[in-house]
Amino acid sequence: MQVKTYTAGSMKDILSRIKSELGSDAVILSKREIADKTFGMAARPMIEVTAAVDYDESRVGPRPRGVRSAAKTPENLSAEAHSLPGQNLSNDIAELKEMMKELIAHSGMKLHQNSPMRKKLLARGIRPNLVDVLLSRLGEGARENAVKDLLHKIVRTSPPTSSRIWVFLGTTGVGKTTTIAKIAAGGVLSGKKRVGLITLDTYRIGAIDQGRTYAKILNIPFMSVATAAEFRAALGRMDSLDLVLVDTVGRSGLCKDYIPQVKDYLEGIDPCTFLLMPVATRDSEMDAVTRTFSELGIHRMIFTKADEAIQSGSIITHNLLHRIPISYITTGQKVPEDIEEASSSRIIQRSLGDIS
Repeated sequence: MQVKTYTAGSMKDILSRIKSELGSDAVILSKREIADKTFGMAARPMIEVTAAVDYDESRVGPRPRGVRSAAKTPENLSAEAHSLPGQNLSNDIAELKEMMKELIAHSGMKLHQNSPMRKKLLARGIRPNLVDVLLSRLGEGARENAVKDLLHKIVRTSPPTSSRIWVFLGTTGVGKTTTIAKIAAGGVLSGKKRVGLITLDTYRIGAIDQGRTYAKILNIPFMSVATAAEFRAALGRMDSLDLVLVDTVGRSGLCKDYIPQVKDYLEGIDPCTFLLMPVATRDSEMDAVTRTFSELGIHRMIFTKADEAIQSGSIITHNLLHRIPISYITTGQKVPEDIEEASSSRIIQRSLGDIS
């Protein structure tokens, strides 16, 4: 199941985006009015809608022939399910249609209010509407193993792409430089990769000094660049290396000139781009940052500072909403120890623990 949240000034704009991104088979789970606080006291009224589509081709393969969609109009978006492996297709479609009807009727927020499992999942930091979707799929009496088995099927993790250039993106203070050092050290100390570091962050002297220090310790090349032309020249000088790790400027996604500047650097490069996000970040901020940086094309997520988070359910929430595969999770400041390759089982255990 694919679930996404949309925010816009009008329902018409939201429905258009839902149809474009999720298709005509999507269903609206919840709708509410919020205030856009970007402009401070002059906050604008906005509409936030959460929509879902059960079909996820990347997980379960192409849609079988003969399975048709229900209502196709944006005004009446409805869901059509695709069976999970080993289940009867027609029964599963009927079951999920009933589930979606129930979700619409209750706006996705009042279902299973008295379910002990719902309370446990909410306590782990998973967003309420996602908890309702999960429990509607599993039923009132859902147990720990059933919840974890379902999440294991739909939480997306993946190693980085095959590109030899990895670009690390994120707002200020998310841990980009330290994470790069961990990955660089892992590649060098394993004896398998020749690694180079490039920093685009010329705004902070500390970032340059920190990157240069790590490079000196690891005995790998390091370059600091201030323009897109210098960046391309640096990549040319590191053309013989197996892996080039690029540290970008940590800036707020609300800075209007930031994303176009990064686009200029990345044009024609085709790197693997990582968005770094601290686990303890609030859901609304995660959504806003992800929407902003998605203009650059985000290939993988790295969740940082997991050791500082009281709850880790935000990892699952973000993954189910935005569907960006997770590659790494960092768990402390030690280089290179405090980083782990992401797997659905590790994420579920870290996020949920014992919920029996």
